[in-house]
Amino acid sequence: MRLMKRKYVQGILFGVLFATAVSCSACGGKRDEAKKSGETVNAKENVVKKKEAVKLVLSEAKSLPDKVKDAEFSSADKKIATVTKNGVVHGVKRGKTTITMKSDKEVIHYQIKVAKHGMVYPKFTMLTGEHLDIQFSTKVKAKNVKWSSTNKKIATINKKGKIVAKKRGNVIIKGNDGKRTYVSKITVKKRPKNIVYLTFDDGPNSYTTPKVLNILKKNHVKATFFELRPASYDFKLTKRVIDEGHTLALHGYKHKYYEIYKSEKVYKGNLDKLRNLFFKKFGVWCTVSRFPGGSSNTVSRYNKGIMTRLTKKLDGWGYHYFDWNVDSEDAGGARNPQQTFHNVTSELCKGRGNVVLMHDFYGNDKTINALDKMIKYGKKHGYVFLPITASTDAVHHGVNN
Repeated sequence: MRLMKRKYVQGILFGVLFATAVSCSACGGKRDEAKKSGETVNAKENVVKKKEAVKLVLSEAKSLPDKVKDAEFSSADKKIATVTKNGVVHGVKRGKTTITMKSDKEVIHYQIKVAKHGMVYPKFTMLTGEHLDIQFSTKVKAKNVKWSSTNKKIATINKKGKIVAKKRGNVIIKGNDGKRTYVSKITVKKRPKNIVYLTFDDGPNSYTTPKVLNILKKNHVKATFFELRPASYDFKLTKRVIDEGHTLALHGYKHKYYEIYKSEKVYKGNLDKLRNLFFKKFGVWCTVSRFPGGSSNTVSRYNKGIMTRLTKKLDGWGYHYFDWNVDSEDAGGARNPQQTFHNVTSELCKGRGNVVLMHDFYGNDKTINALDKMIKYGKKHGYVFLPITASTDAVHHGVNN
């Protein structure tokens, strides 16, 4: 009888041990299978963690693969990519980041890579009344994309991709070309009554540009720099312009009048070459430009009618040109900082956008030593200082050729 009980107990123990071994084997099999597919298993919670790669062009919006209903999503770096509560990721800036999906059953880490190419306005701020022409750094044309606005009271968009800011608020502009969905998150702010746009031509320069930037930084003012092709050792100055929130704009790859105004093709090449250099080096797609000598120049008269033709074609090439309505004369008649200061402050007018022409070429102490005083004068008299953007209302001269 005792022998039978002993065998019975041994049988039960063997069964338990066998079941445990089978269970462990299955668990190990799941881990092996997960390893083969690039997944990991959290044994404590029995949660499967997967990694999936997702590629986006700039401004593209895409639903994440394998997403689970009622899951939670988070982005490690929202400056590069954001994600909605429904699992739609939006490429905001060139770079790499991780978006994590957590549900009751699993966790997925999406490895997000956003290209620098795409629709160049994933996020943009406009003033009421301004308009923005959608731009692509690829071969996609805005007119071939179907556009819509989530709130037409705040901003509208037409078939050609022109956004018009109507009212203060936030709105999402969506476009689809049959292959991709593009999203631009637009913030519309109320236009100030009295605006000053400080602009600097002909830089960057290792003597003047840092001093100008230091004064702007001290006064918390953003400006616009119409640059020529920087020397390689001055690229750091161009990067500083971008990093400190100023607008990088195009003056041209070259400034020699007798070369750049030979033909429309030559002038377009002069802009394209500099824009492509800045895009390659810094990932910034520049559309704001200024003609050397201004659109009213007469130095181009060796090619009769060239400025008339260029001013009509520039928008079609994807550029916007800006002249000025306030001249510091720091490259001409002004002999000292006091005259530079007087020339600017005496021409400021309330109720408009004042575009001030200055220069950051070598040794321009006339502007360096007047700039801080100009800014303090403007603020004291109710002016707001802003950088020119792709949606700013342009100031144009009368064309003389």
